[in-house]
Amino acid sequence: MERWFDCYMDTDKIQIPCLICGGDSKVVWKEKKYIARKCQACDVIFSSPASNVTGLYDEKYFFQWYIKSYFKRKRYLKKLFSNIEEKITLPQGNLLDIGCGVGIFLEIAKNRNFNSTGIDVSSFAVKHCKEKGFHVIHSDIQDANFPDNYFDVVTMLDVIAHLKDPLGDVKEVNRILKKGGLLLIKTPCYSTFPIYIANLLGFTGKSKSLLHIPAQIFHFNAKSMRNLLSIAGFETVCIMGVRDIPGFFLSLSPGTLLLYLIKFLFQPFFVPDSLVVIGEKS
Repeated sequence: MERWFDCYMDTDKIQIPCLICGGDSKVVWKEKKYIARKCQACDVIFSSPASNVTGLYDEKYFFQWYIKSYFKRKRYLKKLFSNIEEKITLPQGNLLDIGCGVGIFLEIAKNRNFNSTGIDVSSFAVKHCKEKGFHVIHSDIQDANFPDNYFDVVTMLDVIAHLKDPLGDVKEVNRILKKGGLLLIKTPCYSTFPIYIANLLGFTGKSKSLLHIPAQIFHFNAKSMRNLLSIAGFETVCIMGVRDIPGFFLSLSPGTLLLYLIKFLFQPFFVPDSLVVIGEKS
């Protein structure tokens, strides 16, 4: 069956149900061919993806955003996981990092004595990780055919917002996790602020950059993340609000600096940049 995101000519004249819970949605932003809708039931915001999502993640992308800032990101992730381990004990054993990129977290997991596997849809990322000696698979999670009840921990770090079918992917994670296994998700935290500013700047034709569209397909908040995990068979253990590394610290450019200044000047300081959500397979 053809799904809405297989049709790249989206229109605000049709009603599209939420891809997470099936609830009614309404258009909250549009710019030329791009449209963002908000679910009236679970609060998730979703938009139509680029026609070739995997093509966005090439060597240039990873070099600009990850390889150049490898050690900054590694320090950030090490601190993040130290904070997580103050709140919850992570089971040792088999770990899968979905969307492993250039292997930053795989290196951290290896140093923490996990038996680690990575998976990514980017051929460049997979090749890069294999050259570093990591066990990495070139696939998406639903086509990887991992065995049932195999992994103790699955991580999805800044990945789920970019997936076409996050519910299907999280259901697949539930299948391959052991009972009591943990799913750790980090994702940008949606608030009304970026939608409001994007609508104000819609006349520029550049407002989609504020929403990271078309690369970011879904925008979650705590409510929509809890709902997603519940539908997929997880119990939400905890949700943490965290700050991210400012974009211009990672890849200095006029665009990233402007986005940071807008965010700094207008976004309420109590709104976290991202959420870390931990779900347990019951």
